Amino acid sequence: MKNAVLILAAGAASRMQQAKMLLPFASGNILSHIVAEARAIAPDSICLVTGHYHDEILSKVNTAGLDLVRNGNWKNGMASSIKAGLEALMKKHPDLASVLIAVSDQPYVSHEIFENMIRLQQETKKGIVAAKYGSVTGTPVLFDQKYFNSLLQLQGDKGAKAILQQNPEDMVTVDFPQGAIDIDTPEDYERLCLQTKERNA
Repeated sequence: MKNAVLILAAGAASRMQQAKMLLPFASGNILSHIVAEARAIAPDSICLVTGHYHDEILSKVNTAGLDLVRNGNWKNGMASSIKAGLEALMKKHPDLASVLIAVSDQPYVSHEIFENMIRLQQETKKGIVAAKYGSVTGTPVLFDQKYFNSLLQLQGDKGAKAILQQNPEDMVTVDFPQGAIDIDTPEDYERLCLQTKERNA
């Protein structure tokens, strides 16, 4: 049974006015950090869905060994990227058992979080394992194959949140307080840089 990580990096980051996933972070940039953390858990596949910043991503992220999917419909929202990536993964691995979906603007995502989610899914046999931060339940989120059809039916920019809301009895969560830190505006990135500087002081 195969397991995969799906990283969504197709949007235009309109509020940031630049490729937020390529902003400097750790030893490279935010997206390269997330890719490295995904590689650390050695899944059967890592699918990276690009879109608006496709060329920039290729020039600044080591994509060796990744399944690259360029989403020409990225303007239709996150659901189109989930669909494009999942379809590619299912085609490559007809026996795909689960997919762990991560977004490209959560800089504190780590392989420990991914490993905790996979372990919890194996222990509880629940179909969904989601991250929890504050009152929010969201990404990263792991889905069992029984939800693949629902993921493929998603539309718009809501992502998979509707599936979480509809299936609370089949979901467990992993505490990820730093998941609340995502990069949507220049101010968000300034705060991230300040936190990183303080942490390394």
